[in-house]
Amino acid sequence: MVDFNKINSEIISNLKSSGIIERIIDIDFNEGPNNSLIKKMFNTPSEIFLDEDGLHFYEDGDKIYFPEIKVTISEKGEWLSDKIPNVEFDIDQSGNVRKAEEAEALFCAIVISNVLQDDTFKSELEQVSNQYDFRQMCSRSVTNQNFVNLLSEWQSLQSTVINILISACRYKLSDYKKDAEKYLKDGLLASEVAGLRDLEAKVRKVNFEYSEGDLSPSSVKNLTKIERLAKIDERDAKIRELIKNSKQGILFRILKLSSEYISPIKKKHIQIWVDKEVTNLLSKEDFISLKDSRTQIISQLTRRALRIEKQSLRKLNVEKYIANRELYKLPPKM
Repeated sequence: MVDFNKINSEIISNLKSSGIIERIIDIDFNEGPNNSLIKKMFNTPSEIFLDEDGLHFYEDGDKIYFPEIKVTISEKGEWLSDKIPNVEFDIDQSGNVRKAEEAEALFCAIVISNVLQDDTFKSELEQVSNQYDFRQMCSRSVTNQNFVNLLSEWQSLQSTVINILISACRYKLSDYKKDAEKYLKDGLLASEVAGLRDLEAKVRKVNFEYSEGDLSPSSVKNLTKIERLAKIDERDAKIRELIKNSKQGILFRILKLSSEYISPIKKKHIQIWVDKEVTNLLSKEDFISLKDSRTQIISQLTRRALRIEKQSLRKLNVEKYIANRELYKLPPKM
């Protein structure tokens, strides 16, 4: 497995000074989830442990257990969140809600498996990941088992430990998202930010209703492929209607702009820049050990740079919107 951390800092620094991407926020320089990253997180020692007395961690040599009295699962999750590992892969998924839910469920499942240190949980997660299309964030298995379904099955065990870990993961994910959201929403009116939160909550509610109802793991098993696609279209139509009827619908769409809106010229310039930069870096003594992985490194870093460009596109369009709310128009797909 290639250690991309050795080359990431150099690429980020050079990318900032190059001017090829107008707006950059470091948090977005993450690769997409993949089996290599999952294995890496598996092999990273957990800071949270479980024994017969419950969840605990060590601080200054002391073994610290969870407070049990009059503390909710949510409060325990918040209390534990700083012991959850950092998010090492792209959670946003180009603003695609379904894909983002899969990425978040994967993160939770990795943490749970790592803390429990049980072969059954690890095996179930590996079975899903080994039959998974990480580009489309969907299952390739006959059973259509994905990370959202897997996490739902684990939650159905009604385990306090699992629920606490999921809560802690969600606090960690929330903190991860706040920096990017604050950057993108900077300059918006308070009423616009509040309206966006309200619309986002309504969209999440529709997704939740379908994931627990017509598109739940148990329901999907009884649907044909055509019926399942019809239900997905039905859900997406409801979401589109919510966005259309919201005063903040335009802003919501700006913050979900995907790579389809990046011009082919910009994409080509980024590809050429990454290729040149990686080639130059691999000629240096500090990075020469990675030379055999040149193609893989270029591929990974190009995808990351394009994700940064996507966030830059969103930020630039937020700025255009703020400059002229009445006349602003969304960019066309390129």
